[in-house]
Amino acid sequence: MYVPEQEVRAVLTYDALIPAIRQALIDYSAGLVEQPPRIVLRAGNAEGFLNGWFAVMPVIYGDVMGVKTVTFYPGNADKGLHTHMAVIELLSRSTGEPLAVMDGRLITEMRTAAVSAVALAALARPEAS
Repeated sequence: MYVPEQEVRAVLTYDALIPAIRQALIDYSAGLVEQPPRIVLRAGNAEGFLNGWFAVMPVIYGDVMGVKTVTFYPGNADKGLHTHMAVIELLSRSTGEPLAVMDGRLITEMRTAAVSAVALAALARPEAS
């Protein structure tokens, strides 16, 4: 099942995402998440700063495995396209069966903000809230 960005936008909220990210960070710190460093390649599509990037990020967590592929193409801004794009695939850990393939651009954008919100809540002085 492919989930396009419009459907992701319709269901993904910060109210749900921030607590999930907080728990994922706790579980990662406890050693419950298997996540090797990302693999990054240059796309070789252009010279200099316009050359794109391609990254692959696998993870095993709980009952699922996942992989996010991300591209960063600085030249896309001049074409009216997003500079960052992503696809996320979820698989069953017990069978390897694909469970979902999702557009990951908005998920990545919101995840970055949610991690910042969790960090701010954890590090802010009590009187700052």
